[in-house]
Amino acid sequence: MKWLMWIVVALILFSSCSTVPKPYYETREGKKKLKYYNSIQFGQRNTMELPKGR
Repeated sequence: MKWLMWIVVALILFSSCSTVPKPYYETREGKKKLKYYNSIQFGQRNTMELPKGR
Protein backbone atom coordinates (compact mmCIF):
# COMPACT_ATOMS: atom_id res chain seq x y z
CA MET A 1 0.00 0.00 0.00
CA LYS A 2 2.84 2.40 0.83
CA TRP A 3 4.41 1.62 -2.53
CA LEU A 4 1.24 2.69 -4.33
CA MET A 5 1.02 5.89 -2.25
CA TRP A 6 4.61 6.86 -3.16
CA ILE A 7 3.89 6.27 -6.84
CA VAL A 8 0.80 8.49 -6.67
CA VAL A 9 2.70 11.24 -4.83
CA ALA A 10 5.55 11.05 -7.36
CA LEU A 11 3.10 11.29 -10.28
CA ILE A 12 1.38 14.33 -8.76
CA LEU A 13 4.69 16.11 -8.15
CA PHE A 14 6.01 15.25 -11.59
CA SER A 15 2.87 16.45 -13.35
CA SER A 16 2.73 19.72 -11.39
CA CYS A 17 6.39 20.53 -12.04
CA SER A 18 6.35 19.63 -15.70
CA THR A 19 3.88 22.31 -16.80
CA VAL A 20 6.04 25.23 -17.88
CA PRO A 21 4.35 28.48 -18.95
CA LYS A 22 4.97 29.63 -22.51
CA PRO A 23 7.70 32.19 -23.10
CA TYR A 24 6.38 35.63 -24.03
CA TYR A 25 7.62 35.42 -27.62
CA GLU A 26 5.48 32.30 -28.20
CA THR A 27 2.23 33.98 -27.11
CA ARG A 28 -0.09 35.72 -29.55
CA GLU A 29 0.78 39.21 -28.28
CA GLY A 30 4.50 38.43 -28.24
CA LYS A 31 4.41 37.20 -31.84
CA LYS A 32 2.70 40.43 -32.95
CA LYS A 33 5.30 42.60 -31.22
CA LEU A 34 8.16 40.50 -32.56
CA LYS A 35 6.81 40.78 -36.10
CA TYR A 36 6.39 44.56 -35.70
CA TYR A 37 9.89 45.17 -34.33
CA ASN A 38 11.48 42.90 -36.94
CA SER A 39 9.72 44.84 -39.70
CA ILE A 40 11.10 48.11 -38.29
CA GLN A 41 14.58 46.66 -37.94
CA PHE A 42 14.75 45.36 -41.50
CA GLY A 43 13.27 48.47 -43.11
CA GLN A 44 9.86 47.15 -44.13
CA ARG A 45 7.96 49.64 -42.00
CA ASN A 46 8.41 53.22 -40.88
CA THR A 47 8.64 53.85 -37.13
CA MET A 48 5.82 56.37 -37.33
CA GLU A 49 3.33 53.62 -38.19
CA LEU A 50 2.60 52.41 -34.68
CA PRO A 51 0.27 49.43 -34.21
CA LYS A 52 -3.15 50.21 -32.81
CA GLY A 53 -3.65 49.21 -29.19
CA ARG A 54 -6.71 47.67 -27.71
